[in-house]
Amino acid sequence: MLLQAGARARVAVILNQQARGVRPEVMERLGRLVPERDLYVSRDLEHSREIARKVIERAYDGVLFGGGDGTFVQCLSDIADEARLADLPLPGVGVLRLGTGNAMADALGASRPTLDGLVKDLRRARAAGHQKTLPLLSVDGKLTPFAGCGLDAQILEDFARLGEAIDRVGGEHARKIGAGARYFLTCALRSTPRFMFSQLPEIEVINRGAPAYRVDWRTGRVMEETPILDGELVFRGRAALCSASTIPYFGLKMKMFPYVRRDRFQLRCSTASAYETIRNLPAVFRGEYKTPNLHDFLCEDLEIRMERPVPVQIGGDLQDGLRDQLRVSLSARPIRVLS
Repeated sequence: MLLQAGARARVAVILNQQARGVRPEVMERLGRLVPERDLYVSRDLEHSREIARKVIERAYDGVLFGGGDGTFVQCLSDIADEARLADLPLPGVGVLRLGTGNAMADALGASRPTLDGLVKDLRRARAAGHQKTLPLLSVDGKLTPFAGCGLDAQILEDFARLGEAIDRVGGEHARKIGAGARYFLTCALRSTPRFMFSQLPEIEVINRGAPAYRVDWRTGRVMEETPILDGELVFRGRAALCSASTIPYFGLKMKMFPYVRRDRFQLRCSTASAYETIRNLPAVFRGEYKTPNLHDFLCEDLEIRMERPVPVQIGGDLQDGLRDQLRVSLSARPIRVLS
């Protein structure tokens, strides 16, 4: 329920203890800004579910998640499950920019995690009457802004392994190597070489819902005059990337999905070579690169099949094991976001 204008919302703050940005100094700042009863620090998945139950029982108006996109997905999904069990509405949600992947922070305009930035985000979250909605994907029972298979998931796998090596070798100096530098090293040293010298999997995408639409790669025009109907083939080919999203960003402010709409998520399948992608990386980051090797669609419900098991990411978190099939659909209801 929205509060009356001028009222002050009750907002919980949930921090992921494992998030890179949840450092002692940040914890100390938040301890001064948030009442102790409203500040939760999640240690693991079981603790996240316990916190979710408390958030629903205490009927907060809003929740701010402190961590990256994976924190957002896990905590939101846990709270949504508890709200459904209690037959209660989901509180409004927002993010604090405290993770490695910050696509949701970019999409929602979260501030830098300075004292002034945290004060600004908390004040905005507590202000009543300033809530809007955001559609999300439903994947494997989780609510998430994006998910996919292929190069994006492969980079996440490599990012995690390279990060472990940096932390192990670098010791206390490892924190000086930020997410941007780690991402560059991951692409340069692990993911791109593997991408260049391995055969891409054939991917088949079938529409399983309302009509899907192609996006013209030259103009960005949605081709609604030629809909792809339920049961029809959306895409088939050897692709380096097959990802869906309801927000434009993919982390590090990469505008991977420039065509998202409220009534459809964007699917992007890339058949571009490693050389083409790297040569045009600045335009790719800005969402301005146009090529017939980027196949974009607006969809509501899809089945994705891969000819062999591949890594899969949901909300920027690499999933356990490999998958040869994935179902991606627009969530039944949009969430309320604090802005």
